[in-house]
Amino acid sequence: MEQSDQSAPSGTPFWTGLLIAINLLVFAGLAYAQGSLDIKARAIFDWGGLVPLDRMPGEYWRFLSAGFLHWGAMHLAANMICLLAWGVPLERRYGGLPMLILFIGSILAGSCASVLMHDKLFISAGASGGVSGLLGALFMLQLLREIRLPASFFVINFALNIGMALFFGGIDWQAHLGGFLGGMALTLILRMFRILPSMKWG
Repeated sequence: MEQSDQSAPSGTPFWTGLLIAINLLVFAGLAYAQGSLDIKARAIFDWGGLVPLDRMPGEYWRFLSAGFLHWGAMHLAANMICLLAWGVPLERRYGGLPMLILFIGSILAGSCASVLMHDKLFISAGASGGVSGLLGALFMLQLLREIRLPASFFVINFALNIGMALFFGGIDWQAHLGGFLGGMALTLILRMFRILPSMKWG
């Protein structure tokens, strides 16, 4: 006779699910307003896309709002898949607040990196900084020996990110990098203030 573990969590945790729902609703609003799933730069700007500092005087909320906007259905789907893949295990293991801080903080870190590292006019949007930060958090937790993931997990994900940046135009790799490093740094900061509890594996 087999016995299932009724205490094991299942389904999408609340905050991860809420973040996905917000992204879906914002994209639905954008698509409805424009009448197309292929979102144009003007709509991204009007709804809060990230632009150089001299193009957004006082509009610093764009550093966050840009992380909830997407250029198209494929862009949205790719980021939401990453949010599920990396946000769910983090929220299940450490709780909603640490995962939420990591995601939002990494969006801001990615936006800062994007603004600082671009030397030309640009407009950027997407949750890539936030989800890259979750991957950065997982990497830091692996270095701290708190989780056990195969090396291939990180090799594949790093290779995919680098490959897309090299071979596909229009990818804001600066936001990816800033979010990833931000997620690593935030993991250490949350640990310092005991918001992210120490939970050794096994």
